Amino acid sequence: MIQAIARRTIDARYRSFLGDEGVDWFISSGESDRELETHFNNLHVMTGGGTILGFSIFFEDLVHLMMVDTSRHREGLGTSLLTYVEKSLAKSRDVIRLETFEGNEQAINFYRKNGWTETRREEDAEHGFVRVFFEKPTG
Repeated sequence: MIQAIARRTIDARYRSFLGDEGVDWFISSGESDRELETHFNNLHVMTGGGTILGFSIFFEDLVHLMMVDTSRHREGLGTSLLTYVEKSLAKSRDVIRLETFEGNEQAINFYRKNGWTETRREEDAEHGFVRVFFEKPTG
């Protein structure tokens, strides 16, 4: 179920900045599934009514990945999940960080709305996209 949420989210939301070919490859190659398997010990699942609604992967001072099922967007679930992640990381860190991609305006606006500050943008010439880095003090 978690892998299905990741695949649907990537398919629906990542095409604007990764392109069709990049998204199709990431899903069909199994890389999106391997990413979840690699970080399984840091995976936190959000449920409601017996259903998985979303998940996050976080460790150290990093929000590595956060996704809410696309059918449940705009219900406040992302904000609830992000609040949980922030509180969990704040127990051991003064500043937490995350990154997203230029062109992912929905995510960029979401993080800004939730008090995150953009610190820099960095081109990934090998993969052909720009990463957008954010930080937030926890205190």
